[in-house]
Amino acid sequence: MTVQRQYTLPNCNLKLEGLNTGDDTDPMAPLTVVLNSECIFPGTPHVLSGGREFLDALVKTVSDYAQSLLSGIPYPLPGEVSAAQPVVLKPGEHHRHHLMATVTAADGTATRQTLELNSVQLFDLVEAVDQLLADTLTLPDLTLQLSSLDRRHVRPAEPMAQRAVPAAVGLSTLAAAAALFFLPPVPEFEVQRRESEGASLSELVEQEAANLAEAEAPPDDSETATGDRAAGTDSDDDATVADPIAAGVALDRLATAAAITDTETLSELAAELEDSLADALDAEVAFEDDLIYRVAVSESGDILGYKYENDAALINVDSTPLPELTFISVDTTTTTDEPVAQFLVTFDEAGEVTAEPIDADELTDADSEE
Repeated sequence: MTVQRQYTLPNCNLKLEGLNTGDDTDPMAPLTVVLNSECIFPGTPHVLSGGREFLDALVKTVSDYAQSLLSGIPYPLPGEVSAAQPVVLKPGEHHRHHLMATVTAADGTATRQTLELNSVQLFDLVEAVDQLLADTLTLPDLTLQLSSLDRRHVRPAEPMAQRAVPAAVGLSTLAAAAALFFLPPVPEFEVQRRESEGASLSELVEQEAANLAEAEAPPDDSETATGDRAAGTDSDDDATVADPIAAGVALDRLATAAAITDTETLSELAAELEDSLADALDAEVAFEDDLIYRVAVSESGDILGYKYENDAALINVDSTPLPELTFISVDTTTTTDEPVAQFLVTFDEAGEVTAEPIDADELTDADSEE
């Protein structure tokens, strides 16, 4: 039986057509054979299509590219389309992303097409791929193979030249101090004064050796991570920049977290959230339309994730303080045990900020619709 599955978002549509191997009268039987898949971006005349090979390459390429953006680590991705890599994504200028693919026509001829995507289209493409992977009724055998990056891909937080300066200075000072021990002996009448200088020199050598050991010792990761979060900065080991993609993924991970239901606590968190966002918002910023976000907050008032609720919110997100005030954990495999509260935050045209608690039942309905 031929069935179709479609994942529709405002700026990207992913369509699959294939066969199921179950009961022909059951429309919910899993789709196991792909006859054709199409990736469509409304407003553009081009359509990327192909069979199972094209679909597998699209899923892997989009996932690898999104992971590279989320982690901030420039993982080496293919730069050109080839027989082994029929789909390629690479960054362009002015926050654009080039999606290139080899498309096979009905007559068997292969052509290469390139689409230039903006950030909104890329975000919806990632969301469509995520929905496909989460759908157990479509291609149950389609899984994403993830593996840790090699340490050589991680850029050091400080250039090698700067990290080598303390060790080089310590070694040169130690060598110069050691050379002084080989000077000719001094006259007998200056023995007492020279002995005192020798004692000071020994202390200098010991101090320089201690400085060298301290310069080569690795930093305390726990203290660095705690200091970074308290100061609101990003740490390579603990957090990433809270762009819309990273913040949306973080918000989805909180779907199973316990909800804060105490009315007084919700009121206090809402007031604190409004004050922090209003204080950080640029007084000269003006919006043509209201910006609406769904924001998750911990019991301590930390912003753990957010997601746009209208197009204006995504387009103008960099004009709001949300990316700077949101803490995103790099480890996306762990779940959050602490209870959270979710609010509907609105930045209106006058620059006023309001936060309204979202009822737990409404939140469950919204997640099921997505």
